[in-house]
Amino acid sequence: MTTLRTANLLGALALMIVDRIKAEVEGGLGHGGEAPGALITIGHEPGLSNDLLRQALGLTHSGTVRLVDRLQREGLVTRRPGTDGRTVALYLTASGETVRHQLLRKRAATLDPLVSTLSVQQVEVLDDILEQMLQQAFNTRSDAYHICRWCDEQACHICPMER
Repeated sequence: MTTLRTANLLGALALMIVDRIKAEVEGGLGHGGEAPGALITIGHEPGLSNDLLRQALGLTHSGTVRLVDRLQREGLVTRRPGTDGRTVALYLTASGETVRHQLLRKRAATLDPLVSTLSVQQVEVLDDILEQMLQQAFNTRSDAYHICRWCDEQACHICPMER
């Protein structure tokens, strides 16, 4: 069985989805780059450390600090002392929560039309396939953070990354 065509189709679909989500988010909310992933990730795990955020976003330490500085200046994120006195814990402000929910709504609005064309049976099969593929895509906790940095934890009742 050849998988080259299937892999190619999957790659094209993935790129199209990323492009659409990026255009929707950047055009509608003015937050590009890694800012949306940061807001979604911090909102998913309030008190997240700078280092875990860095791992989730795939940024350098200094890049993460600059991003958090910008989000703090915009009134979206606050820093509080971490658990060990050396780290910083990151939290969303009320404005940050609002933007996070807007980001997730725009993401869903981009993805829902693609999935809504499928039958209930096709959705069930696709769910199983996607879970299996996602479970094969990570080895560490930081891999899971990176993969799920745009996820809506409310929509994913049973996260394949937590299995």
